[in-house]
Amino acid sequence: MAQVECNDSVLKFVPPRSFVHDDFWHKYAEIKIDIDCLDESGRSIFGTLSMQTGNSVLVEVSCSSFNADYTEGNFRCKGTLLNSNTMESFKECDKNTLLKTQAVQFYRNLMKEDRLESSADIVNFFVISFSDLKTYKFYYWFAFPAPTDLLFVQEHAEALPTSISEHFQSCIGKGNQKEPFFFYHSMVGIKTISELIQHQNIDANFSEVNLEDIYFCIFEVSANNKSDLAGWHVRQILTYLVMACPRLAGKSTKWIRVYKEATNKLHLSPLIIVLPSKVVDPDSLSNWAGWQANENGRYIPRVALLAETMSPKRLAENAINLNLKLMKWRLVPSLDLEAIKQTKCLLLGAGTLGCNVARSLMAWGITTITLVDCGKVSLSNPVRQSLYRYEDAVNGGKPKASTAAERLREINPSINAVGVDLKIPMPGHPIGTGNDAIETKAALAELIKLVQEHDVLYLLTDSRESRWLPSMLAAFHGKLVINAALGFDSYLVMRHGYRKSNATGHVPDAGDRNEDCATGFRMIEGSDLGCYFCNDIVAPGNSMKDRTLDQQCTVTRPAVSNMAAGLAVELMVSLLHHPERFGAPAYYRLAKRDASGVVEEPEGVLGILPHSIRGNINSLQSMITATERYRHCVACSAPVLARYANEKDDFIITVLNVAKSLEETVGLNQLMASMDDDLDLKVTMDFEDDSSEET
Repeated sequence: MAQVECNDSVLKFVPPRSFVHDDFWHKYAEIKIDIDCLDESGRSIFGTLSMQTGNSVLVEVSCSSFNADYTEGNFRCKGTLLNSNTMESFKECDKNTLLKTQAVQFYRNLMKEDRLESSADIVNFFVISFSDLKTYKFYYWFAFPAPTDLLFVQEHAEALPTSISEHFQSCIGKGNQKEPFFFYHSMVGIKTISELIQHQNIDANFSEVNLEDIYFCIFEVSANNKSDLAGWHVRQILTYLVMACPRLAGKSTKWIRVYKEATNKLHLSPLIIVLPSKVVDPDSLSNWAGWQANENGRYIPRVALLAETMSPKRLAENAINLNLKLMKWRLVPSLDLEAIKQTKCLLLGAGTLGCNVARSLMAWGITTITLVDCGKVSLSNPVRQSLYRYEDAVNGGKPKASTAAERLREINPSINAVGVDLKIPMPGHPIGTGNDAIETKAALAELIKLVQEHDVLYLLTDSRESRWLPSMLAAFHGKLVINAALGFDSYLVMRHGYRKSNATGHVPDAGDRNEDCATGFRMIEGSDLGCYFCNDIVAPGNSMKDRTLDQQCTVTRPAVSNMAAGLAVELMVSLLHHPERFGAPAYYRLAKRDASGVVEEPEGVLGILPHSIRGNINSLQSMITATERYRHCVACSAPVLARYANEKDDFIITVLNVAKSLEETVGLNQLMASMDDDLDLKVTMDFEDDSSEET
């Protein structure tokens, strides 16, 4: 047979290439923010070993590289992603030391396994990176460790005998070859690496094998089928053989380099490689190579600029979420951003409070916000109400609700913000008959639908009576209510008692559920907390009647609204992290148990969960209070909910026309009459005492 002309020489290897798909960095950005956070220990990844194009082996990584069941491509290889938290640590790391450390650790771990499942596990790489998640710039550098201390000599090789070539082609064509390295036995055919090499007793490897019958087979890059250069993956496989097979030291080994041509026809090229005569282990190797050069041949990192391929909308969404997710890295690891994001909020009132609450909700990542208001933007609004501009107020003004929703979408294009132009039906504001009645019933149906579709209601209107119907509907349908009200220099923020649903109108009595705590506080179950109207002994009426201009408008110091709105949103977010969520209990201090006030109130993930917060910026003080629901409440008591369950819209229409009917429903009129009788009796007794003294 003809001989292949080849001079004995040291085998040279072609440095590998890498290709990173953009989705790899998109996926890692999610993992870095949500999972790895500040962890720099490294993350296992997978790559595809490609030999179809170019003059060297190509390793590709994509978003699937992070999957444990990675199956893309013919040959899968393992790697590690080492991401630095700062650009300084990325630049200043000792590259040579890191290369050796990673390589030694890789081969140690490899040899700890009983045997390899696949020869692709021998091909190893790692990537160091720094991810600038603000600008979406990813700096990275690939390394493919291989020792320079080991020299492999290639000898001239004869062409393969026709019988061997044909038998080999027949054997390899029977299966779907998924391993880059395997063995061919001239008598029995293909053998995998796990069949001939084990790690428990490496001295036994090849002890009963005649090397004359064995060919070491490797898939190679097609462009090198006429070259004496070997792929870099061959270098890593040879290094493994030196460590795992001491009996091969100094031996000549017959190799078949397999090239897959464009027509899928296999081209075979023989090669003889002499392994080093010394037996080595990973720790005995001092010098390693493998850092990849860039396109210009320089050994420097590369950079991926993903912002150029991302839409502005997606960039904005990721930037917004980044600030929230960074809270989980150190400050609040248990922060449930998904629960916050999925919460649907209904804002009743799109004025000063409504605008500020909406912006705070948006800052927390809330994606569903519905604003309800029947007013129009006036010229005095833009300076106090942060979602409006001067042009919104001219020519009679634009509708507040839809304009506020439009502004929210301008600020964050990903948000689902809707504005509803709706006048809330109110007690003390009779509707009469005709068109007024039809419009009121339509508004009532719309409001009920909105309440049912949302999780949290924010009461942010500028009159007391406009809060009654939403309060009653929320209690009936089991929705959380956050109430914010303003004075000139004071504010009230409170949550209503929460029960999942009262569709039958039944409200269980508190009984003895609320007990004094040994810590000096009294606990009130979340379902037993009072609502905005629980301290009232009269039904809400028309608060605009017979009022001067300063009494009709919300006259308040500008900062009060910001403070109340912020606290209202923070209270909701805190409740979402309690095991009972909106039903979390509240506490108030028992002065006799803790007169000095040194005992701290029980807290949740984000702090205490008060029932109400009363603040005053004149004294720069706030007071935390908690009260139980009132069984005669005109909004959340059992008689009101039961009557609504039975009469539905008819009950509400009655209340709108005759607000005093609420007092009759809950028995307030009888209570007041009883109090008057008691007062008359006391006065009578006082006069009788006086007359007896005169006699």
